[in-house]
Amino acid sequence: MMTNKTAFTPTQIEQLSSLRYINTIDEYMRIVSSVKVLDDAHQHDNAVLLVLDIFIDDKHIDKMSFNLQNYAYEEIVALAQDIRNNDYILRAVDTALAGDNE
Repeated sequence: MMTNKTAFTPTQIEQLSSLRYINTIDEYMRIVSSVKVLDDAHQHDNAVLLVLDIFIDDKHIDKMSFNLQNYAYEEIVALAQDIRNNDYILRAVDTALAGDNE
């Protein structure tokens, strides 16, 4: 659902940088999502990372990030708010956690 947009406004960068959402995945797992707008982005790039801090039983166990370059502001916010319903991200989390257990 990626769209190609021009650079974010300073207000949008400030709002994205302050986002923190707690996504309850199940009774044991929570994922705190945040957004990092990269400083070295070119003028017309939306260079953004979605950062996920993964907690199981309230213990921080891992951190992951996803490149959201050129995603629109609204798409980034919607994605950060609703990790639980994003199959791609949940599969990546499961794969990473399974690799940690091997």
